[in-house]
Amino acid sequence: MEDEIDLQLKQLAVEAQQHPALSLERQKALTKLRNAIWLSGKLAYPQKRSWSPNIYEDLYNEALLKTIEYICLKIDKYDPERPLMAPVNHILKLRFKDAVKRYMKEKNRTRELPSLNDLDNYQSPQSPLSEEATMLRELIEEDPDGHFRRVSLRCRPDISWQVIALAKLDGETLDSMSQRFGVSISGIDSFFNRNLRRFGDDFRNKLQ
Repeated sequence: MEDEIDLQLKQLAVEAQQHPALSLERQKALTKLRNAIWLSGKLAYPQKRSWSPNIYEDLYNEALLKTIEYICLKIDKYDPERPLMAPVNHILKLRFKDAVKRYMKEKNRTRELPSLNDLDNYQSPQSPLSEEATMLRELIEEDPDGHFRRVSLRCRPDISWQVIALAKLDGETLDSMSQRFGVSISGIDSFFNRNLRRFGDDFRNKLQ
């Protein structure tokens, strides 16, 4: 038996189906449907115990956005005889697997970049910077495309990826940065590594 939430979702889906594909009315109905799905409390959380909270949040948000996008695109195929959350959660599980595959592929590509996965090792008080490390530092400092300085921690525009990367190159520990910035170690580490994968092509193209 359908509960109130299932009925509301079905009504919004049927309302969207009743309007032409590119009409403003359909877009309005789909916006209501997206919001209702987000707030339904009926979303699945595939593989939640298999990942750290920070990584899982990124993977899940990517999968959920693609799921809702797909559902809205294919809304005309929805069968009102079935609860909407059944196909939503089925697609969500598939999209989450896709997100994991992309994540692992990017992670492996990052590992192919010499030493980039561990910037802490580039410098120590007893050893000078290698030629490779010097090139890396120059690239991050100059930031010719502005990518490294534009990406910053949420609600902290003063803490950019560039700031954290240069601090690592200077030998500063995550614990020291956490105390200096007032941000958790896990927050800094997750932010840094997530965007290191994102910037992989920049490093690969400009350091070769």
